Amino acid sequence: MSGDTISRRQFLEVAGGALALYTTSPLWLRLGAVGAEPAPAGGRKLLVVLLEGGNDGINTLVPYGQPAYFDKRKTLGYKPEEIIKLSDSTMVGLAPTLTKLAKLYEARKVGIVQGVGYDKPNLSHFESMDIWQTGRPTHDLSTGWLGRYLDRSPSGASVVRAVAVGNRLPTVLVGAEQSGVAVPSFNGFTFFDGGDSDAASEPHRLHEAFLHFADADLADPTARAMLASEQATVNAVRAIQKLGDPKAKPPATLADQVAMAVKLLSSDLGIEIAMVSLPGFDNHASEKTMHPKLLTELDDAIDRFATDAAATGKPGDYLLMTFSEFGRRVEEDGSAGTDHGTAAPLFVVGDAVAGGLYGSQPSLTQLDGNKNLVRTVDFREVYSTVLDGWLQRVPAGEVLGTRPSDGLHPVGFLR
Repeated sequence: MSGDTISRRQFLEVAGGALALYTTSPLWLRLGAVGAEPAPAGGRKLLVVLLEGGNDGINTLVPYGQPAYFDKRKTLGYKPEEIIKLSDSTMVGLAPTLTKLAKLYEARKVGIVQGVGYDKPNLSHFESMDIWQTGRPTHDLSTGWLGRYLDRSPSGASVVRAVAVGNRLPTVLVGAEQSGVAVPSFNGFTFFDGGDSDAASEPHRLHEAFLHFADADLADPTARAMLASEQATVNAVRAIQKLGDPKAKPPATLADQVAMAVKLLSSDLGIEIAMVSLPGFDNHASEKTMHPKLLTELDDAIDRFATDAAATGKPGDYLLMTFSEFGRRVEEDGSAGTDHGTAAPLFVVGDAVAGGLYGSQPSLTQLDGNKNLVRTVDFREVYSTVLDGWLQRVPAGEVLGTRPSDGLHPVGFLR
């Protein structure tokens, strides 16, 4: 058999295997660019950090300048001397365990957006999480805001444009036509038919066949396209596997997830967006024990991001942003914890950030009808800033469905 011909029997064998892999492969593999070559590693990168469960923003960015903080949090409240004071504020400071973040803040590489939320807040974890991830307070779409960004922006040569470190693909990365992919670990990211690390295995033989025959002289355009797509699929999966140590364990901490995410973002696969998550913030009880530990893990992860982004040689290409589905109530509950609340701060981190405080800290006494904080920044204003000021490939209004009459304004946290 010559290198540019293939018999009917061989075609059916290969195409049949390709079809089987195609129909069981995840959506992102089926939508990859046909015959794609590795994409350049350059370009702006976004890392999204989810604080899952509803982070207590009041004990993250502490409003010590409001006496009500100490009055309403007699058990959970930090003492004035414990709070990390910010050089540009006499009203708010950082929790004691955010020491590394505080240093980055004073280096003007952290923007803190205060009081972020949405009108008519929903206090259900599931409903509010969907609202934040879809970017729609009306909860009328099933696609994520970054998934719609993927749908509306050209993919170029990239087969994989967005990844979530973990076992599940979050809604935020799901589009109607393009979606991200969940990568639990470098050595745990395999084909549905199993790993092909054994050169004598049937999966390995099939994958090699896709690679060998993808450029064969096939008369059927559909067959050519299918085989070329499978070539891109095989190359992409193998490229992700090769980024890490095959003997390494899955990421155990948020900092490990961040390190893996930055490695993916800085690879030549053309990945633009990555997401990591830290669960455990639904602290209805024992918050004084649990919450500082969670913030320590967040602190370590953000510091790891800054270190690893600098190691790429292009730290200005990397932006990190945090979010949580809601904050917590002002008053502590009867179990040394806090119940579901509303507005909370989020962080944006990177060399491209114009560090400082943005928005305004909500009043701890002028609350809504449910005795919760009233948001001062609409979360879509943060998203709009990221879309128009950072990613810059699709207008924010097109992705979020917003109009000038909505009265939303960019937040100036980018240089």
